[in-house]
Amino acid sequence: MSLHYLGHSAIRFTVNGLNIYVDPYLREPINWENLPPADIILFSHGHFDHGALMAGKLYQAWRCPIVGPRNFIRWLARKYKKTIPVKALIPLSHNKSTNFKGVKITAIPALHPINRMGKTILALFARSAAPGTPVNGYYFNGFYHSGDTIYSARIIEALKDLPVHTACLPIGGKYAIGGPVDALRLAEGIGAQRLVPMHWQPLVQQIHFRYKPSDLVRLAKSSNSPIEIYPMAIGEVMDLPELEKLVAQG
Repeated sequence: MSLHYLGHSAIRFTVNGLNIYVDPYLREPINWENLPPADIILFSHGHFDHGALMAGKLYQAWRCPIVGPRNFIRWLARKYKKTIPVKALIPLSHNKSTNFKGVKITAIPALHPINRMGKTILALFARSAAPGTPVNGYYFNGFYHSGDTIYSARIIEALKDLPVHTACLPIGGKYAIGGPVDALRLAEGIGAQRLVPMHWQPLVQQIHFRYKPSDLVRLAKSSNSPIEIYPMAIGEVMDLPELEKLVAQG
């Protein structure tokens, strides 16, 4: 069991020998062609910085199922009708689950009330009509990837009976994205053991976020939070072999 941080919100999770990619917005210094092929791809929503516009070429290379919110899956079916077969597209609504080769994947609600500045950035850089709502977070085997979100009690409610060992949460704090306070509050509310900060690196030179992992580390320290803060560099891998054993034992 491992977590491979690929920058921004892109993460490769390895669970039960499967490669599960979430929000594969893959750019330098990552060369996606050198990555292990995905067994399944999970998209939280259709914004360009979560990989929507890479879906066609990723499917052509990896030939794997793609999961996402229903609106987004419909968009994929139209845009890539000559590239991605409908049978490879799996819509998943909030609080619903799908089982893939022994891994149960649950869609967790997210709250991403995009603001005017965010819409402007999307218009300038995305050049895509892919729907940005609704947004799915995903839970599987103790991992929780929130997608884009601010704090929401709905998230805590959805995860109340699900043990979370590792939560991957946005901390950038601009464009309707949660900051360190939101992330720490969420991690504590869901009982996560550790928090991996994401969605804080500049998308392009002009687009910077308000906070960095160091802000989250200081907040956790000053508030005596029990959560382990685990900032990761692009390309870094977190191995969790002890959790693999626990999951296998039930």
